[in-house]
Amino acid sequence: MRLKLLTPTEVLVDETVVKLDAEGPDGSFCLLPRHRDWVAALVPGILGFTTPDDDEAFVAVDRGMLVKCADEVLVSVRRAVRDGDLGR
Repeated sequence: MRLKLLTPTEVLVDETVVKLDAEGPDGSFCLLPRHRDWVAALVPGILGFTTPDDDEAFVAVDRGMLVKCADEVLVSVRRAVRDGDLGR
């Protein structure tokens, strides 16, 4: 899947991922490449994703929206901070 994470001022993430974990109002959910198309509101939390090389990355996100259509996932949030170390 192609993940694009957008804030009002920049494209923070634009890369291929094999798994995406996010948090909505009803709890956490996971998206994989063959899952059906999906639209969800996001709550402030951690968005995690795995690259094809099995590397994990994390982005702290504010409220926003996630739209999965075919092999593209678009995430639009007010604010976001990317870091590879979840403990930080």
